[in-house]
Amino acid sequence: MLIANVNGKISVLILSMILFFTACGDDVDVNYLGDSYTPTSHVDVYFSEDDVTEGYLVIGHATADGGDTETLQETLIEKARDSGADGIIFEGFDRVETGEQTIVNDIGDVEIINTDTTSVLQVKAIFIKYNKNL
Repeated sequence: MLIANVNGKISVLILSMILFFTACGDDVDVNYLGDSYTPTSHVDVYFSEDDVTEGYLVIGHATADGGDTETLQETLIEKARDSGADGIIFEGFDRVETGEQTIVNDIGDVEIINTDTTSVLQVKAIFIKYNKNL
């Protein structure tokens, strides 16, 4: 009976950890500053302003924080679509610090202080609208 109870507690602990890490893993925060138009069904993707061959107007700027590069890219494309952009120009990505945590452990007469800095991946993008669609 004791073994079944311990196994049940371990199963609950493992399930809880999986749910926690799954929930934290795809937490993407998008900030958008710009104009919105009727949502579009397709967004052209560029990685340099020089690659855009049509005339366009910049309708906004966006940043996405958290997740991995693929998740950030897909999230920004979805936001561009919802904002009515015809294209998105990815400006690059960087790792930015989001906070600092200090942990103090008292062990007898010794105080151990650990400071841990957290950071997330951030991607920046420009949303564009082609002149022909204005």
